[in-house]
Amino acid sequence: MPQEVPGPVTIERVPSLSGVAGRAWDDVADPRDLFQSRAWLRALERTGEAPVMYLIARRPGHCRILGALPLYDSLPSRGDYLYWPELHFQDLLRAASPAGGRLGLLAGSRAGFGTRLVLDPALTAPARAVVLRALRDAAGAVAAERGLPYTFFLFLDAASWRELAPVTGDGDRHRLAGVAQTELELPGTCFADYLATLPRNTRTSVRREAGHFAEVCATETVPLREAVPAVAPMIANVRARHGMAYSVDTVAGRLSAYASALGDTAALAVLCRVRGRVVGAGVLCRWHDRLYVTDFGRVDDESPDPFVYFNAAIYEPIRHAYAMGLSRIVTGAGAELGKARRGAAVLPLVHVAWPANGEPGNGAAGAEPAQSRRKHWRDLRAAHPRYFHPVWDELL
Repeated sequence: MPQEVPGPVTIERVPSLSGVAGRAWDDVADPRDLFQSRAWLRALERTGEAPVMYLIARRPGHCRILGALPLYDSLPSRGDYLYWPELHFQDLLRAASPAGGRLGLLAGSRAGFGTRLVLDPALTAPARAVVLRALRDAAGAVAAERGLPYTFFLFLDAASWRELAPVTGDGDRHRLAGVAQTELELPGTCFADYLATLPRNTRTSVRREAGHFAEVCATETVPLREAVPAVAPMIANVRARHGMAYSVDTVAGRLSAYASALGDTAALAVLCRVRGRVVGAGVLCRWHDRLYVTDFGRVDDESPDPFVYFNAAIYEPIRHAYAMGLSRIVTGAGAELGKARRGAAVLPLVHVAWPANGEPGNGAAGAEPAQSRRKHWRDLRAAHPRYFHPVWDELL
């Protein structure tokens, strides 16, 4: 039965989930979302990549969690390039001129996938808005105490943005991300069923790419824990080639968190070998009925490249998902058109800035970058309309 929130909402600052009962967290976290899970967040705590604190919303005197908000430091020196708010809100950086070049804290998820809200699913829509406002104000207070002008949500999915919009302000405070989420629903029971859903020309291309790969490469799927030393430098290499200065240690820490959270049967690496040498790898994480393709890496030399990316990051994960009886592959952000041509849906992501002082935004300040992002996605959708989910309509 839908729950109202009578009276005030209290916010507790918690440094670790070790102090939060597992059942209490599981009742509020989305069971389909790996990055809301207690297992994932506790793994981050063990690897030193944890939130600086969690904001926990409750009714006074009640133990049930109504909503929660992990808060992270934004430190570009750690190599977490995509999760540096200053990259996405350069106009706010110029306007605020904050000390040390830091605009604010990060809220929600920091995982390279769409961020979703941690809210009690039994709450009514008005009650959810009350809880979100309490979390917004508490996050602003934490940012202000640290001398930071904003708290940021990065890479929100469309449903979460729809809920946040009434409580975030407007103008320069939100904009579409420069990348989109991609997800692939698996039809039928085998790889041939997947191929059958593709247009004929694409189906021919996929068969060619998979066939050439099989002629040159051998694949091996191993527990991620065993593969971290080999895989981390390749992932860092790919990110560096795309202008993202991730350190090998940062990548290894994140991979170790996956392995710690999920164990050897659900955190895996697909190793691609040419003449016995590993030349590429994909990282797979199983969570309930979903398979996340979290990372791809390859060597940067003259090794043959028989479509290693598409096989390690798409085709081999599809085969693995079918073998495990899974229904969806979450292929993450970036390379949207390549993934969409191979059957993935393209879903929007939104960046949001909450001012620490609670003042309404200046709509003119961020209008140009926000409009530029919308134009980019409008043009792309106009050129490739069948790749874009209808949820884009409300954002464009």
